Amino acid sequence: MSKEEGGAYVRRASGLIREISGWDALMYNMASMGVLFVLIYTTWGLALYPGANLPLTALIAIPLGLPLALTYALFSIAMPRSGGDYVWISRVLHPALGFMINFSLVFVLLVAIGIEPSWALQYGIAPLLQSLSIVYGDPGLASLANTVSSPEFVTVVGLVYFILIGLALTRRPRTIMKIKWVLFTITILGALAYLVGLLSAGTQTFISNFNSMSGMKYDEVIKAAVKEGYPSTFLWAATMLGIVYTFLNLIGYVFSSYIGGEVKEAQKSQLISMTGALIIFALLMFVVYQVTFSVMGGEFVGGISYLAETGSKAYTLPFPEPFPHTLLVYATSNPVILALANIGVAITPLLAGFAYIFLITRNIFAWAFDRVVPTSLSKVDEKYGSPYVTTILVIILAMIFQALWLYTTVFQFVLYITTIIFIGYVVTGITAIIFPYKRKDIYEASPKIVRSKIGGIPVISILGLLTTIISAFVVYATLTPTLGGIMDPNALFLNMLVYPVALIIFAIAYVYRKKTGIPLEYSFKEVPPV
Repeated sequence: MSKEEGGAYVRRASGLIREISGWDALMYNMASMGVLFVLIYTTWGLALYPGANLPLTALIAIPLGLPLALTYALFSIAMPRSGGDYVWISRVLHPALGFMINFSLVFVLLVAIGIEPSWALQYGIAPLLQSLSIVYGDPGLASLANTVSSPEFVTVVGLVYFILIGLALTRRPRTIMKIKWVLFTITILGALAYLVGLLSAGTQTFISNFNSMSGMKYDEVIKAAVKEGYPSTFLWAATMLGIVYTFLNLIGYVFSSYIGGEVKEAQKSQLISMTGALIIFALLMFVVYQVTFSVMGGEFVGGISYLAETGSKAYTLPFPEPFPHTLLVYATSNPVILALANIGVAITPLLAGFAYIFLITRNIFAWAFDRVVPTSLSKVDEKYGSPYVTTILVIILAMIFQALWLYTTVFQFVLYITTIIFIGYVVTGITAIIFPYKRKDIYEASPKIVRSKIGGIPVISILGLLTTIISAFVVYATLTPTLGGIMDPNALFLNMLVYPVALIIFAIAYVYRKKTGIPLEYSFKEVPPV
């Protein structure tokens, strides 16, 4: 298309369809966080931050997370376009910086997507088979659990999963959301089944069953953990640093900002979906944490997690890791409850991966629409409003990343996902601080809620300052030594390479576009068309 036809952009209209409601956006954000990831992070969080009071971290996360939710919501209202922080940072701070931050998010989400099928089978289906093996005394089910966890089996399931997602993403947004609602409902049923299973059993039943069925003794688990270094009480410092894992689980409550070009009534939908997702999800985490600690015992859950993750000989359960949903078999032998809880865990990463792929396609679409990457990636199917070329690319990348996870050791160096994401939040916070002053044209044209002030100071600037401070704290916490000590600095260096790689890509695009007659900087003088 010529410059006259599309100007600085590929065309005068995005081609995306606004069919995503506020309820859809709320569900999408919660799905992105992964409803039952909380059960996995319970074990990892307690092992890495011994003595952390996880229920308390969930409550603390609400006030700490609200400034970010409100900042992203206001930006999504001011500039309701796909691409989220890419659009805002590139228009307010600098295009290269906007691309760099958004590119880093795409990278870490691709890493997560490559892992999701493996998590579904290894942390959901395999534990279910192992649990049923214990209930029915059938070693064949335990053997089958090993089979479904194998790289070969995961590869086949993963490839089918990615192809199905690709087909789903060629449909209209409302169809995509209907599919997500079905999967989301299954994860909620899984959470309810887990809670019902524990509460119906109670502490004494759990202890009795654990002692008689597990081959370990409840009291001895606690004694062994304390002897090997696990604290015998909750620690405030561990709790504050343990918020890292709570925020890791919460990553996603602002993700509807990245699909903003398809969200209806952004002023209402984005504000409610982001703040609502944070509050509802954090409260759900609190309930799961609290019930787990109340029935199983916080010291026991922390102790057995510590023994397993440190490779202690005192840990002898048949499960590789003592996630709370794997321990559910010692609370109830009801196969329906066990199946619902574990299938809910299995669906959680698959649904999250679906949400991530949807997000990534929209981010790349935004880059292409600004001509930062090949414009062919912005092609949209006229009937379904789907960026089909980008979808094909992302599905192929997802398959590659899955292979890297299963058959190489590359991902053992990708240890700083939370760090990278919250560095992005720091930059977005800074963007919010100066937005009303540097881009007065966009700010003054924004809806009234975006232009609100307190004592003459723009609310979005105040929220930006809080977002910057809180996000910087989370970054600091991710770099603080945990159970395993200081992480390999080489790994940190490799993770940070995502930033210069992004800048190199942007520089190439800048030089290329300048030679073709449409300088790249023209794209960032205004907000992309609807």
